[in-house]
Formats: sequence, C-alpha cells, structure tokens
Amino acid sequence: MNVLMISMDYPPSVGGIAAHVFELSNALKSLGCEVSVATLKLNKEQKNEEIVDGIKIYRFDLKFIGLFYGYQINNFVKKLLIKNSFDIIHIHGIRPLEFYNIKNIPLVYTNHTSGYLKRIKKGGYRISLLKRLFSKPKLFLAPSEELLNVPFEINAKKVFISNGVISNKFTRKEDVRKRLRNELGIKDNEKLGIVTRRMVWKNGVNFLALATEYINNKDLKLLFIGDGEQFEEVKSILEKYFKNRFILLGPKKHNEIIDYYSAADLSILPSLMEATSISGLEAMAASLPLVGTNVGGIPVIIKDGENGFLCESQNPKDLALKIDKLLESDIVEMGKKSKEMVDIHFDWIEIAKETLKEYKAIL
Repeated sequence: MNVLMISMDYPPSVGGIAAHVFELSNALKSLGCEVSVATLKLNKEQKNEEIVDGIKIYRFDLKFIGLFYGYQINNFVKKLLIKNSFDIIHIHGIRPLEFYNIKNIPLVYTNHTSGYLKRIKKGGYRISLLKRLFSKPKLFLAPSEELLNVPFEINAKKVFISNGVISNKFTRKEDVRKRLRNELGIKDNEKLGIVTRRMVWKNGVNFLALATEYINNKDLKLLFIGDGEQFEEVKSILEKYFKNRFILLGPKKHNEIIDYYSAADLSILPSLMEATSISGLEAMAASLPLVGTNVGGIPVIIKDGENGFLCESQNPKDLALKIDKLLESDIVEMGKKSKEMVDIHFDWIEIAKETLKEYKAIL
C-alpha cells in the first residue's frame, strides 16, 4: 500500500503531532507500506525532496497569511499526484483539510489537537466550518475518545486509535541516569519529577507550578523541558514556592530529551486537554510512574493506583496531593507496571497494524 501523510508538523519540529506522524510512518514502512510525507519546509537548508530512512519527504513553502495555507497545501498535493500514485491520503491536523478537494483517493483524517475542542466550545460559525471540513474524510481517527466525539453527524467511520511509543528507545539506562543526575545536581535521596511539556495553556504547566505551594515531600525536585508563552509565568511561580528545587532546561529536540527520562523518578502530566499523551507514553517506556489529570486520553495510559494517580484538572491542591501520594507509594513497582502496559498495548507496530486494518477497510 502506498500512503501519503500530510502534516504541518514533522521532525525536526517537536511536539505530539510531529512525533505521531514520524513514528506511524516508520511503523507502516516496517509493515511493508510505501510511505511519503508532505510537510512544511522549515528553512532554506532543508531540501524540497529527499528520502530519510526509507520515507520520501516532500516539503512545501507557505506564503502570505494562514487563511491561504490550506489552498497552497492542496495545490502542492495535486502536483505530487501527477508523478505519484497513492492508495491512501492521510491528513493530520485541521489546516491541510481546509481547501482539500481531491476526490479519487480515500481520505483519512486524524483529529489530533485541542484546538478542535476549543472550536466546539465556542460554537457558532465554527461548527458550520467543522461540518464542512469533516464531510471530506472517509475514515475519521482520533487518539482519544474526547477528540472522537463530534457533536454532529458525519459520514466517515470514526475510530479511536491511540498514540504509541517505541518502547526500547526509552528503556532506563543506569549509567546515563548517574551521569545526568550528577550534572543536574540531584542527590541520591532526592526524587526527580520530569515535565516534558510546552508551556502553553492546554498543557497546564502553570497549575503544576501553583501546586508546588502545597507539595509536602521535601525530597522532590522538578525538571522542566520545554518553552512557550507561559514560560516566564511558570518560572515566577516556581521561584516563589519551589525556589532552588526546580530546573528549567528550555526547549530540546526530541532525541535530546530521551536520556532525561532515565534521570527521573516520575513524570507529571498537568494537562487541561490531552490525547493519549506521547510524552506520557515515553515516560512509561522509561519505567516511570505518572501523575496526570483526568482529561482526554490520559486515563487511557494512567490506571489509578496501578502505574500512577489521576487528579482533577486545574486543581493545584489535588495535583499536589496526588504527587505526594505517589511519592509515598512503591514507585519502582508502579514504574514496572508502566513499562509492562506500554509493551503490551502501546507499541507503534501494534498501532500501525490497527491503522493499516482501517485503511484496508475503506479501499
């Protein structure tokens, strides 16, 4: 099967969608599919076309304002079709869907982002726009039940398929753990919580910062990897309530983040909106227990009391309570449960098999 992925986000871009498209593409390739990716050209140094690890990459430039991006992407894809034959076109994210009008190839759409949930809450003309856009796909996928919930009838088959992880990439390395903890100044008796989140509204990192006022455990330190519009706000709150107990590393490329999971003892997902969190799955693959909010796809990966604890969204006191509760538990055994869950349920090869089955069903 020859598959074309269309996504604004793809490595070296960071984030959940970029990671999803990259890993799914590679897993499908390993199952025998030919996979191409049409994505945004980030800089002049990037080639317009190249093959990377067996994946054909086609990069488009976008001009003018966002209103015209979808139109330009659609024209770019039409030009690709002159020289290429695809069995399936799979769009990730709203923007490439806006002006899409290719009729002779089955269209699959994955509804990734919390931006969709914001549109639904605001209602009005946005609902009419979504009705028009969602009439285009033949198969409608989402990595959480919340993102699968469309408040109007669509013709497409709707299927929940979670995000995944390549488990062995994140297996804890004791030598790396010792080195990084020494570099970060983490003592043997201290516990390190890792937060690999962009500091934007939906990820709720500011609520974690506020929760530090109520954390009782004196041995906990926090490591934040990521930046965003709330960076200074988060830093200011941490300086007030958690002084000398936090580290802000700023943004890192995905391959640079991996080792830091080995240095950590737990992971925290304070999200307001979330799919089956890729950063959460990565932490689980590194044998970390988690504390996360009871929203979106987080309850899919955190089984309360087994591999971590769920807390209320936007509730700093409850978040602090569950962090303390986790630190009073057997975090090693909970971490083993995380690793076991990932290996059984969330390996990208299994996710790709499920996706390929759904592709075949619409051909």
